[in-house]
Amino acid sequence: MPPMSRRLPFRPFAYAAALAAALAAAATPAAAWSDGTRARMLRDALKVTSPGLDAVLTHYHKDLERGMFDLTPHEDEEIHYQVAGGAGLAAAAAAKVAAEAAPLVLQKHGLRKFTYQMGLLAHLVADVNFPLNASDADPREPLYRDAYRRYVETMLTRIPYVLNVATGPALERDGVEAYLMAGAVRAGRGYGAIGPAFKDDGTPRSAAAVDERSLPFGAASLAYSQAVNDIVRLWEQVWKAADSLPSKKSSSTARKK
Repeated sequence: MPPMSRRLPFRPFAYAAALAAALAAAATPAAAWSDGTRARMLRDALKVTSPGLDAVLTHYHKDLERGMFDLTPHEDEEIHYQVAGGAGLAAAAAAKVAAEAAPLVLQKHGLRKFTYQMGLLAHLVADVNFPLNASDADPREPLYRDAYRRYVETMLTRIPYVLNVATGPALERDGVEAYLMAGAVRAGRGYGAIGPAFKDDGTPRSAAAVDERSLPFGAASLAYSQAVNDIVRLWEQVWKAADSLPSKKSSSTARKK
């Protein structure tokens, strides 16, 4: 957007059309990744999940998907975004879901509930890593936000996801919320390159503006891989926490003593 001090010719019809589009976009949920992109995230994450956890999540896969997609109609709520260093509750919500999930493993029929929580966690972690969720600096964002999320899905076959499932030392040291807050800062690095590639009607300014050598593609590719990495890392951390909890049998034995 041009600086406010620069005087531009006023075109009432063009201005009204752009304003109407912005208001219409603002009235709908500010969705992040498309359902198709989220579905592939789950598939890619399961490919590298440890065998024991993978067996559980695959067995209750419908519950995993339900957790991932149940939150989609409510993406205008604050738990779905995390502005780097600012507003948003996605990191805190993910930390809460992770903390509540581990004890479910010890409950009777708790694995299904646990798997559903892992789907919720995956959704929130993905939200943190969506580049347009990391900043609100561009007032034009409502004009191209939906176009960008649809663009990412169309480019999925060209996005080479790179997985690094080693537990990040920052996650172990600082905990889930702080780890994801840092992730929002990383996701926001590509924010400024996305808007200039799209016109106000959501179409690309040119083919070169969104091709595989473009900055918007690079931002999407990095954000996608990081989202999958973080989903797997947090799943594994919760699974590890559940494994370290005292079992029901040992707890009852301790009470008898």
